[in-house]
Amino acid sequence: MGAVTVSRQVGSRGDELAALVAQRLGWRLVSRDLINRAARKAGVPEVALAEVDELGLLGIRPSARDWRAYQTQVERIIRELADEGNVVIVGRGGQIVLRARPEVLHVRVVAPFELRLNWLQQERGLGREAAAAYLEASSRARARYIRRSYHVNVEDPSLYHLVVNTGLLSLERAANLIIQALQEIGGL
Repeated sequence: MGAVTVSRQVGSRGDELAALVAQRLGWRLVSRDLINRAARKAGVPEVALAEVDELGLLGIRPSARDWRAYQTQVERIIRELADEGNVVIVGRGGQIVLRARPEVLHVRVVAPFELRLNWLQQERGLGREAAAAYLEASSRARARYIRRSYHVNVEDPSLYHLVVNTGLLSLERAANLIIQALQEIGGL
């Protein structure tokens, strides 16, 4: 029983791609709900709010102790999901938590800035400047989460089996590549 972790740039359509892969495989898709489950189990719901609030608009600053409790729960849940298998895990550093597991495929989804910007403008109804500011702030927050939690750069291609550019590939073709790569590593 394998698993797929998906790390994605904001606006790369990585969430859609992860959902498509999960649907085609008949697997479970886990993303934001992982944050909330971890925070509840750790007894620190403010960490979940801080993590959902990527732009820091709420001004929530969890303590170091609460952050560690939350992070421990996130990692435990990711490992449990991988143990169960047949799951696509989006975000939360799954590519690092599960890096030693040979049956887990790690995917990074990227796209050119202009395409991500256009997608965000359409999807969220934002003006160009607001969309660009959101992309930059969200990208910084995601990179900060991985750096703070694991002391690595989320953009480091050596963390992934496959880097998929949705600016060059349709979601359907990208899903095909992911499923083929999963077969190659013995995850299916």
